[in-house]
Amino acid sequence: MRILLIGSTGRTGRHVLAQGIERGHEITAFARRPELLPHMPKLAGVQQGDAHDLEAVRTAVSGQDAVIAAVGGSRIADNLITAMPEAGVSRLVMTSSRSVPATRPRLAVTLAWLFFRQAYVDLARAEGMLQVSGLDWTIARATMLTDKPAAGRVHVDFEDNATGGAMQLSRADYAMTLLDVVEDSELIGKALGICGPKGKVSPARRTLRGSTVDVDDSG
Repeated sequence: MRILLIGSTGRTGRHVLAQGIERGHEITAFARRPELLPHMPKLAGVQQGDAHDLEAVRTAVSGQDAVIAAVGGSRIADNLITAMPEAGVSRLVMTSSRSVPATRPRLAVTLAWLFFRQAYVDLARAEGMLQVSGLDWTIARATMLTDKPAAGRVHVDFEDNATGGAMQLSRADYAMTLLDVVEDSELIGKALGICGPKGKVSPARRTLRGSTVDVDDSG
């Protein structure tokens, strides 16, 4: 799959680049400062630009099969909603936060909104824009991201409040899940909550495009 990655120099984006190449995808990195990209000879390409610049986004999405936005926001969503249909590209996975729709645990959510209200309001706006965009979107809402080693599995649900898993999620595991999601057409039009793993893997757990996940799809 030919994938454009927005946010490729970020801490999650770098994991998406590395893991996407390992999976055999043709990854094009979109970055304001390409000099900050890690040395990856197998990248399909590098596009310099700002995701807030519509013309730069138009150029970058041309010829792609899908877009992963490892950084979310309403301005980025707006440009993608404009540029992707023009280029005949429909598949989009955009990152967000579990705190955007959550109401529990009340204290943690209240504190998160106290410190990050402006960012969460913008993410909520971006989510709403995608949901009426006509694109083949999936929203990937993460819990607290860390730079801890990958566990190789995550907890996924489709609820506003987490149904299990751990509060902390490694960026490597988040990147793994973003790639799983972009490959899975059954997740089009869904918003996923992604948490870190908790406890041992049980036979009841299933896979999300090859990665071990504890999936609660009761909703």
